[in-house]
Amino acid sequence: MAGPRVLISIPNQGWVHKHVAFTLLGIQADRRYDTTVILPTHSPFENNLHHILVDFLAGGYDFWLTIDADNPPINNPLDLVELRKDIIGCPTPVWHWTGQKAGERPIYWNAYQAVPEAGAYREWPDKAGLQRVDAVGTGCMLMSRRVFVPHLMREAPFLRTTKIDGRVEKGNDIAFCERATAHGLEIWAHFGYPCRHFNEVELTEVITAFQGVAAHG
Repeated sequence: MAGPRVLISIPNQGWVHKHVAFTLLGIQADRRYDTTVILPTHSPFENNLHHILVDFLAGGYDFWLTIDADNPPINNPLDLVELRKDIIGCPTPVWHWTGQKAGERPIYWNAYQAVPEAGAYREWPDKAGLQRVDAVGTGCMLMSRRVFVPHLMREAPFLRTTKIDGRVEKGNDIAFCERATAHGLEIWAHFGYPCRHFNEVELTEVITAFQGVAAHG
């Protein structure tokens, strides 16, 4: 195992989906890299990521692969180490339906394009292969050690931002990507390495959502 050292983290609250466990078995059988797997349970989620970051930096690892407990990649994300990117995400489908917009698309992939004039983000339009994007979710993300060379990228980089009244403005993933971009780091997504995402949903809501899409299709 002469290749790069990779820290693999599964942040969780005492539960890990079996397909994530299967992913770990496959990853541990990959002899290209010197891998260490940890399953930290600190709360809340951002706190967990920051604990892992401390372990990553202290351990002298070259790359950090983090996979959410309900977010198994379909292909082996260790393949992406060879691309030597700063930050690369494996796109994950996200259920997002509020019922407030006619024909609203209820599922999107969490690789994003910035919309500066609206102060917002939308789904990345081109979903083929490797894409340089404006932001990507942390559900399955590979980061190079050089991401954390800038001192400020070691100081709570995953902290979400809030409005003046305390409500969340940008989640930990978007906030992290914005901080990385501000330091000249590149963010990528590889649509050839998508993830599964296990969510609990109410089925009549799913029916209503997709009927609305079909009606406005």
